Order: sequence, then structure tokens, then C-alpha cells
Amino acid sequence: MNTIPPVRTLVLVWVSLLIWLALTTATSYLHLGLGNTLINLVIAAIKLALIAWFFMHLRHSDAAVRLAAGAAVLFLFFLAFLSFSDFLTRSVLVAPWQGADNFIGQPAQEAAH
Repeated sequence: MNTIPPVRTLVLVWVSLLIWLALTTATSYLHLGLGNTLINLVIAAIKLALIAWFFMHLRHSDAAVRLAAGAAVLFLFFLAFLSFSDFLTRSVLVAPWQGADNFIGQPAQEAAH
């Protein structure tokens, strides 16, 4: 199973990765709100699939290797999801040396006392 893809294929994948990179950079100049994040996540998933399929040779690997790669991506997703959910549930506290007038937004209940 040590098949090496032709150089032409690798160059085409590399050029497509550069195009996706340029598209990612171009979307940073658009003001789409949450759309920027969603578009860039989709582009990142496409780039991840291209790299895994062609450069990591997952298309020619055994099922166990594919399963391990899928489990690694799933584990990474769980870590990101749990970190983001922890971030969303935290309250913002004003530091003791900052006055309430320097705070932008609504201070937490503990900071108001």
C-alpha cells in the first residue's frame, strides 16, 4: 500500500490549498458577522480533508488508520466544544483596581457589590 501519488496530483492539491487560503484571507475583509466564522470553518474543514486525503495518504491506508484519524478529529471537536461552552458560561468580573466606569458591558453580580 505504498503508492505514491503522481507529482501532478500533489501540485494540483497544493494549488487548491493556496486558493482556499486566498479565499480565507478574502473573507476576512467581508463583514458578515457570524457568517465569517461559519465560512472559515467550512473552508478549514475542506483544507483538512485535502491534507488528510492526499498528503497523509489516508485514501490508501487501512481502516484502522482511518478510524484512528477520525477518532482524533472527533476528540479535537469535543475539546473545542467543551472549551467554548466553558467560556460561554463564565461571568465577567471587574478587577479590583479597575473602577466600574472603566468596564464595558454589564458587570457580574459579584462586581456590583
